[in-house]
Amino acid sequence: MIVISACFRIETAWIPKLPNGRVMHTPMGEAAVDAVQTGLKGLPPQSPSLIVSTGFCGGLAPSLQPGELVLAETVYHRGEPVPIDRDLFDRAKDALDAAKFSFGSGPILCSERALRTSAEKQQRQTDGAIAVDMESGPLARWARERRIRFLSLRAVLDPLDQDLPFSANRSLFLTMLQHPLAAFTVIKSAVDAGRSIGRGIPAVLSGLDGGRK
Repeated sequence: MIVISACFRIETAWIPKLPNGRVMHTPMGEAAVDAVQTGLKGLPPQSPSLIVSTGFCGGLAPSLQPGELVLAETVYHRGEPVPIDRDLFDRAKDALDAAKFSFGSGPILCSERALRTSAEKQQRQTDGAIAVDMESGPLARWARERRIRFLSLRAVLDPLDQDLPFSANRSLFLTMLQHPLAAFTVIKSAVDAGRSIGRGIPAVLSGLDGGRK
């Protein structure tokens, strides 16, 4: 079985039904690990064969545009690199190339909080990281400790030069009233990113042995 982990339903809404795939929705950040562990209770010890962390990310490389896919080569979690299995990464990259996706690949940074402004993202351009999210780090570390194959395939919601108008203490409705153009732009980017994920996940899994098990 392949676990596809994401926080929000809009991130997985366009993923088609996969015969050997199971979508799990988790909280943001470190709590994603607990949610995945709970979801795996009662399954055989060999399950899952692969965990794919997906969802939205922020762009740290200036070239990345909204909706563009990002395939992690390494995940930086708590200042330490958590490498992705090289053979698995290469086959996923080849699958995206074969499907003619526009995507970025390289290190990604795991942050303990959302980086809402362009200035915050520019300050975190470390170790060559091209994107930032909040779940890939803890999930990658947890999977590595248990010798479970792991990939992170994300889609850019906000590029490097774009701020997010949302915050934890402001409702979406209030945000749209106060910043209608910015909110509309982000919502459109979310739909585009969700669609990219919906096409990218099947393409990657079709190129992996685990996608046929």
